[in-house]
Amino acid sequence: MKLIDTREVARASVGLGIAMSLSSLILWKSSWLVSSIPSIYSSHGVGVLVGVLVCLAAFAWSCASPRSLRLFLERVYPPVMVLALLYSYLPGSAVFLPLNLLVGYAIPVAGTYLFIFAWFFLVAAQDMENGLLSILLAWVLTVLLRAFFEFFDGGAAKLAISALLVCLMWGLLLFQSKRVDESLPMVANKPSENRASYVHALRSIWKCVLYGGSFAFLGGVIRSLSLQADAMMYINYASVLGGLVSALALVAIWRFRTIRYSINHLFRVMFAFLVVVLCALPFIGMDSLVVTAAAIYITYSFMGLSLQVLCLQTAHDYGVNPVFCISFQIGVSLCTQGLGYLLGNAVNIAVLSSIPPLASIALISVAMLALVMYLTRGLSISQEEEGRDIEFLSLSRKAHRTGEGDDGETAVPWDDDVKYADRLSIRCDLIGKKYYLSQREIEVMHLFARGYTMAAIAQELFISENTVKTHMRRLYAKVGVHKKQQLLSMLNNYVE
Repeated sequence: MKLIDTREVARASVGLGIAMSLSSLILWKSSWLVSSIPSIYSSHGVGVLVGVLVCLAAFAWSCASPRSLRLFLERVYPPVMVLALLYSYLPGSAVFLPLNLLVGYAIPVAGTYLFIFAWFFLVAAQDMENGLLSILLAWVLTVLLRAFFEFFDGGAAKLAISALLVCLMWGLLLFQSKRVDESLPMVANKPSENRASYVHALRSIWKCVLYGGSFAFLGGVIRSLSLQADAMMYINYASVLGGLVSALALVAIWRFRTIRYSINHLFRVMFAFLVVVLCALPFIGMDSLVVTAAAIYITYSFMGLSLQVLCLQTAHDYGVNPVFCISFQIGVSLCTQGLGYLLGNAVNIAVLSSIPPLASIALISVAMLALVMYLTRGLSISQEEEGRDIEFLSLSRKAHRTGEGDDGETAVPWDDDVKYADRLSIRCDLIGKKYYLSQREIEVMHLFARGYTMAAIAQELFISENTVKTHMRRLYAKVGVHKKQQLLSMLNNYVE
């Protein structure tokens, strides 16, 4: 069993990387795109608003008719975006401001997010390992493309390069979409017939997305303050460094060992640190803001990468449309980032004029973090809503050929902190560790071993029978069996 398909990963990572880099450049450095918006503050506000509306539309559309959404993303919007980019540099295009704002700015901004959704769908439609590697490499490519854009000062040059990159993305998108397995649950399942899957997929990620949103809020505040303190260059470097180092470090470690970590635990560990930093903000002043801001933004970049991985895993686990997950995650992050940016710009209004600006920002930011902690920890303690661990199953594992026996003597890591219900649970967990099964595959195997039918497993895990079959097929391939009885025999004879 080949874990990585190099060509598939290369195409997917290039497409997603271009979409992410254009989104970042258009949202934060849009002066080359349209000259009718007078300042960077208003252009960013319009960009955030457009992004939020696009995420809402994509989220609703993915629930109602994912097939028509996919057709729109792949066939309809790309040429519209190219024409909109060219329009902004036509003679007389800036005469009518509303039209110029819509065609010259709003449509390209919307297009970058729609391209992210289209490419994320194709990334998720690959095998898990290919999809994870595509995301990591896309983050690395995003850094390289952003650095490449810095070499060009003229708006016409950036416009030409952007148009060429959009055409390249579109061509790759059409080619890659033909290679999608239409029988995959995330492609074939209809939301109207699998509502429970979508509801429980959302319940499994909403806390993690809200934690990421709190970092996005702080990121918006930091960017606003950095613009006022002329420290934007350092924040951009921190953002680039955070994404680059996070992606490369995960790839390097993942090559040799399994990686598991929890966004929930990460936020709880960081919560106290963030509160202390924010409370110290009024005392360190603007001049000393750079180091603190850089540290927060590096963490924010790692959180954004982790949330993309979580959305990918959720789409596989529940068999839901990947656009459903990623549009929800990006939409929440954009909303909170916009609020943070607005706070950073509004600290000098009359209501807050009697309080030092940094003190106002510190108070409101701490209140925001406390609210997120209360919503996620105080109001809801459901185990299902705790979310799944981010999971990278080691690439150094060897494939097991179908029909190979298992002597049960290979040592596997043992976790003394885990409480098991019975010996079958121990065996499922040990086999899962030995053969590098995902969390969901272990759950499916455990229920299967207890005599659950496909329909019963689907009902228990809130997924479709098609999704259960997909997990079982991958499970069989990993452990080297192709019959139900062989798997049960392995479980019954396994030596702990």
